Amino acid sequence: MQGYRFEQRKKQRINRILNIAIGVVVLLILVFGAQIFFGSSPSEEAALDQEESVEEEPEREAITDPAEPVEQPDEPAEEREPVDQENEIDEQENDSDAERDLEPVPDGEWEPVGTSQTGEFAPDFTQGSTNWNEMERALRYATGLDENMIVWRLENGGSPTRARGVVSAPDSQEQPYEVFIEWVDGRGWMPVDKQQLAENPYRRG
Repeated sequence: MQGYRFEQRKKQRINRILNIAIGVVVLLILVFGAQIFFGSSPSEEAALDQEESVEEEPEREAITDPAEPVEQPDEPAEEREPVDQENEIDEQENDSDAERDLEPVPDGEWEPVGTSQTGEFAPDFTQGSTNWNEMERALRYATGLDENMIVWRLENGGSPTRARGVVSAPDSQEQPYEVFIEWVDGRGWMPVDKQQLAENPYRRG
């Protein structure tokens, strides 16, 4: 009878140990399962943080790199307009300066009348050419005649940089002016001598 009780207590102790072991196993399974499905391990989180920092690093360098060229926006059309207006004002001032050059001055105090010709000077006596028009301007400047001036003769004055003109006003054709002009590099034609002729050798009739 006593041996039977001993066996029963032994079986109960073994069953209790097995139940405890089974409970521990179940608890461990639950803990690891929760970590797998509901969160990552600290080592995995650290690895993810390191990857994100590596990916973000180039962007920070691109922002803070002082050598990175900064693209400047194109200049708006509104900002360019004043420049064009200034050019127009300069052109108007140049035109007014040219007109002042034509104001009569005492004989022998003439100045070059200005020129738009550039490069090496080549005399051109073609009527209507730039050189011809500038020679006429010098003749008007020397004589004080206006745009109605009659050009009776405009020819070479003895050298490639010297010209001779015979001109008159429409109402004084019988006594024209003879004017000699000389070319000044970069400054245009300048009157050097003027005299009034007693008669007009180029007027017919």
